[in-house]
Amino acid sequence: MAPQLENRLQGLSRNQGNSVNVQVANQHRKENLALAAAAKIRISAQARRHNKMRREIVARSTMARALSGPNPWTVVAVPILLSIHWGMAWLVSGSNVLVCFLAAFLIGQVVIHATGALVHETAHRLVFKTDLSKLLFDLCLEVILGSFSKQLTYQHQHVSSHHPFMGNYERDYEHEDICSFNARRHLLAGSPVMQRMMTLLTLLLHVLPFGFLIADEVLPRCYKFLTGQVVSDKARHIGSSEPAAFERWLFIAVSLVANGALFWLFGFWGWLYHNWSLSLFLGKFGVTNLGQSLSEHEGDDENNPTYSDYRATNWLFFNTGYHNEHHTFPNVPWTRLPKLRRLAPDVFNRQNPRTYFGLWWRHLRSDFGPSRRNDLMNTDLGQRCPKVVDR
Repeated sequence: MAPQLENRLQGLSRNQGNSVNVQVANQHRKENLALAAAAKIRISAQARRHNKMRREIVARSTMARALSGPNPWTVVAVPILLSIHWGMAWLVSGSNVLVCFLAAFLIGQVVIHATGALVHETAHRLVFKTDLSKLLFDLCLEVILGSFSKQLTYQHQHVSSHHPFMGNYERDYEHEDICSFNARRHLLAGSPVMQRMMTLLTLLLHVLPFGFLIADEVLPRCYKFLTGQVVSDKARHIGSSEPAAFERWLFIAVSLVANGALFWLFGFWGWLYHNWSLSLFLGKFGVTNLGQSLSEHEGDDENNPTYSDYRATNWLFFNTGYHNEHHTFPNVPWTRLPKLRRLAPDVFNRQNPRTYFGLWWRHLRSDFGPSRRNDLMNTDLGQRCPKVVDR
């Protein structure tokens, strides 16, 4: 049985006592069914590789298994991050657009990234195991993020899509849509200058507040017009679990309250600082976020599917650089990952030679080359991604 499924089943026994917990329990039953269905579909070769690594390490060191379990002390980071983030909103409240942008780019998106690392921890129930404690912790993170429930989408996809199916394009949501990749490849091959213009347009949009939302509407239409290619893979069904509707609305409400509080306390510039920080983090100017994503998995290496990064950024982002360790032991919290590495230095010794900044810069210079490789990229995609006139 998959570790994620075991964790969810253990949590169900504690969902008693009130109507909210009953709703949460019902939602978890649905998630368990999704995980059980995923278990029947054989997990990917890369996921099996990490499972094999875990068995080999546990066989020679029982201490590795003892490192598993939540670390509730992680909660201490939340008020610190909130103080930094809202403190910056206060500092820029009487400033101008340039100061606001610089604060968002240099400080704000780093705070959002650090908070996102805590979302990753709670997705695996590595802060709190019980449903109510986890929910309260997640809502505190939402006050900082203002993600309008998108952190819930990430949590579900990360646990039920990425971990069991890593490297499988059809099921691992971290792989770029193959038709979007195909349209960009067609444009680059047919008109490199036009592709460079599209790269510049992408950067222009992504530097704006809420630019990633604007880009999601504008850029696919541009590529569709310029290439005549379908830009969305309709045949792909990731099949991840999803949060309950009431959970989504609860998190949306918290985001609305947080945005209202920012505007009321710090005015327009303080509110803009937060939303610009979030926009930069999620877009092409999210240097550390995009760099980290590019550093973790090449996509098509089944023997060594995951890189780690042991540089100083782990001090900022709660050891998310220990990614090989995390995929091998997903139930070990961030505070114990360095100790896990010391238990098996011969296994956990694969560091990406490029820094987050270096990978981000290469991504930009390559006109946004794919962050994950897969076998479909080397095939004729004419049927899967047909020309618009063929539809």
